Amino acid sequence: MKEHTPSAAPAQQRRLRENQLFLILTIVIGIIAGLAAVLFTVAIDQVNHRLFGLAPSQLRLFLVPPLVSIVTGILLAKVFPDVRGSGVPQTETAYHLSNGFIPARVPFGKFLTGVLCIGSGHSMGREGPSVQIGAGLASLAGRWLGLSPRRVRDLIPVGAAGALAAAFNTPVSAVVFALEEIIGDTNAPLIGSTVIASVAAVIVERSILGNEPLFHVPTYRLVHPAELLAYAALGIFGGVVSILFCRGLLALRATFQRLPPGTRILQPAIGGLIIGAVLLYSPAIMGVGYEYVDQALNGGLLLRTMIMLCFLKLAATIVSYASGNAGGIFAPSLYIGAMAGGAIGMLVHRVAPFQTGDPGAYALVGMGTLFAGIIRAPMTSVFMIFEITQDYQILVPLMVANLLSFVVSRHFQPMPVYHALLHQDNVHLPVSSSPLSKSARTARHVMNTDVVYIPADLSVTAARDWMVAHPAPIYLVGTADQFLGTITPEQLRTAHESGAAQDVVSAVARRSPVHAHADHSIDVILDRFGDSGGVLPVVSRSDVRHVEGIITLDSLLPSGRHSRQQQSPTH
Repeated sequence: MKEHTPSAAPAQQRRLRENQLFLILTIVIGIIAGLAAVLFTVAIDQVNHRLFGLAPSQLRLFLVPPLVSIVTGILLAKVFPDVRGSGVPQTETAYHLSNGFIPARVPFGKFLTGVLCIGSGHSMGREGPSVQIGAGLASLAGRWLGLSPRRVRDLIPVGAAGALAAAFNTPVSAVVFALEEIIGDTNAPLIGSTVIASVAAVIVERSILGNEPLFHVPTYRLVHPAELLAYAALGIFGGVVSILFCRGLLALRATFQRLPPGTRILQPAIGGLIIGAVLLYSPAIMGVGYEYVDQALNGGLLLRTMIMLCFLKLAATIVSYASGNAGGIFAPSLYIGAMAGGAIGMLVHRVAPFQTGDPGAYALVGMGTLFAGIIRAPMTSVFMIFEITQDYQILVPLMVANLLSFVVSRHFQPMPVYHALLHQDNVHLPVSSSPLSKSARTARHVMNTDVVYIPADLSVTAARDWMVAHPAPIYLVGTADQFLGTITPEQLRTAHESGAAQDVVSAVARRSPVHAHADHSIDVILDRFGDSGGVLPVVSRSDVRHVEGIITLDSLLPSGRHSRQQQSPTH
């Protein structure tokens, strides 16, 4: 008979109690996340009504966004620096890199700044912020109850699914989004917990706001098989528009990030000033804009109007997000898709030599198409549109258009927009793949922590003299916490001979060197080592400017591994 150590039984009891507590907490978090999402929606509508009224004047349309953005700019720069943007990338980071830890100020700061930004007319959505609010409240509850870090981490997608289900009134797609986007694994064992939280949140939402659907969708019918060609064209067009959106957003955001740090307070107001000018031309791009999506679905907009709103909404969302305001791109992607799809539906209806379906059907498929192309979550987009329509007939054209949009977008923009946004913030999430076995060797096992850093502010001339006392084939520029790049003696000599003798080292260093992360496999290390110049920096995923070690040829060879040091001296 197997004997149990004295500590085994109490440990099993603790695990049992924690599992029971986790199940109860899943329901509670679903309720809390649902209440938070409902309150967030109501608060945005109330603030928007108070700021603009029923028939806003031209002066109010122009002044409200920049004036309110001055207030939110101060809050975002000084009080809540980690709640800019959507909130979905930050939630992914908390799940994958921080054991589910989200500071208590985040959900409350996101709620406040999100209400002000979206309510003041910025072209942003409420679903992304709702995800971060729900995940933040879940993390806070788990830590307050003393759960283990693993269990706190597991609560992140639970809170995210609950909040999204209540914000969009689609419980199934909320679960799929949590698995597909937050966790990155649709087979994750947390599917049961996310389902429970999602159902609890939707019950709360429908109890408060009623069972009224978010959109009034006309009955779908594929009138002629040749229409599938039109839906395929819609998919390709949706992929192109998705690329324009993603590249425009990343480029403009990078431009704002290059501005002096002192301007961060004013950057949201700069975006607000541009949005105010756009509102003078078309107030229809204000805020979430689901009322106009509903009109596109039901044939209430003209062809010219839908084309104009498609590209105005695209540009306005890029400006609002890139300038550092708090809000998401979930709703704008649906808005842009509805306008693009509705416009193509009208064109097909006019020129096709056969009978076609209602343009509203194309608008509906367009919503899923742009979501698949921009957010890069194709399964979520299919389930979301199906939940909206409750009609199996729409699945075939929807999957055709979504697949083409996804393929086109991924081909020309390989990195999903949420991950690309994190890369701009120096955060690299692990790639979703089969986990390595515990015995598999990674960069962590072969890296050397004995690193030589060259001061970034040395002149090229002084650096050449400094290198005489610190010979090495390649150097890391900066410090362990502010890694700026790499440089070789040959690069310094070339810079000196080309007339850059008085330039600082950081100006002539290789600014974007190939690097690895501590959890990378040996195969990845060997693949990247050939382009590293002899030294492969191993950097943190949560901040690629932080060096954890280096990999050299000696450390890769078995005979050289014993020489790895455990402390990192500064030189």
